[in-house]
Amino acid sequence: MRVKITYTVQLEEVEAEVSEIMSRASNDLDFCYQELTRLQLDLNTKTGDIESHALMVDKIRIKMAKADQVLEDCQNILIGLVNTKKQLQEQDDEIQDG
Repeated sequence: MRVKITYTVQLEEVEAEVSEIMSRASNDLDFCYQELTRLQLDLNTKTGDIESHALMVDKIRIKMAKADQVLEDCQNILIGLVNTKKQLQEQDDEIQDG
């Protein structure tokens, strides 16, 4: 079950924070790539048993889904950052025009 966690950072720290969050997705995707490559080699050389290969495919798919969820969170944060910066710019423009 996914739950929403909310915390605050300075506006200028948002991109670095997103980068840090993205590292989780990157680590999961790296795991998937490494295991998928190993799995392909095992299948090509008929090494190991089919059942363990099927279980590894499931594990890879779960990790990929987790990485996708993390990337979706990052995308939503970045969209929020864009919207916030637009609002701040509009407020600055109104003050200058006023």
